[in-house]
Amino acid sequence: MLTYGNSLTGTSGVNGDSYFISSDTLMLSDGASGAGKEGKVIMSGLCAETVRNTPFSLSGLSVREYLDKIIKDINNKLIAISQENNHYIFGTLVICVIQNDIATVAAVGDSPAFYIHEKSVTRVAKTKKTYHNLVELGLFTEEQLEDYVHKLPEHMWSMFDRFIPSVVPEYSIEEIALHKGDMIVLCCDGVSDHVEPSLIGELMQADCLADSVGNIIKIARERSEKGRNYHDDLTVAAYFH
Repeated sequence: MLTYGNSLTGTSGVNGDSYFISSDTLMLSDGASGAGKEGKVIMSGLCAETVRNTPFSLSGLSVREYLDKIIKDINNKLIAISQENNHYIFGTLVICVIQNDIATVAAVGDSPAFYIHEKSVTRVAKTKKTYHNLVELGLFTEEQLEDYVHKLPEHMWSMFDRFIPSVVPEYSIEEIALHKGDMIVLCCDGVSDHVEPSLIGELMQADCLADSVGNIIKIARERSEKGRNYHDDLTVAAYFH
């Protein structure tokens, strides 16, 4: 088992991403820009602190019970902080717990988790967008709606995402049976918006996780800066089974 994570502060100079890695847990949080420079740091830092201070190995809970507890604890803390500050402190969260040969991933929002098996890359625990009911009703395909959304100004894309906190937090959860050599990669949307899953699969090498993560961040930065001299916070956390 090998793990590695890294984060590059964006052009704003304030990093709203956090990640945490232990022997059985990966976590990545991305504070929303709409929370403000201070708010996005508070959000992501609180997520990492909560997971760090509440390790799965000491919880006595099943994996699903643990993830439900962690998400609700973070959600309630963020609600209290938002009310205290009179300002919405919010963002996205993705957590993976590995027990034996099973990875269980829970996600709120658009920071993706990818499962890599023999260079085949699959997004897991994908959170439903707020417009997903239109897809379920058969009025649009998901591809059509994604195309419409991306024709909007970039700062409006997040209007259709899920965030934490909410009154009742909704999260996606998925279990993955791991095989020797498989990988789990978590990243913020600043990375996934500019580096396609297939390329992430090509770049990830078990014998040089640090270089692999560094190359993904480097490509995300180069692509996002092209033509606008700006890049978001860029964060990746990886696990090799």
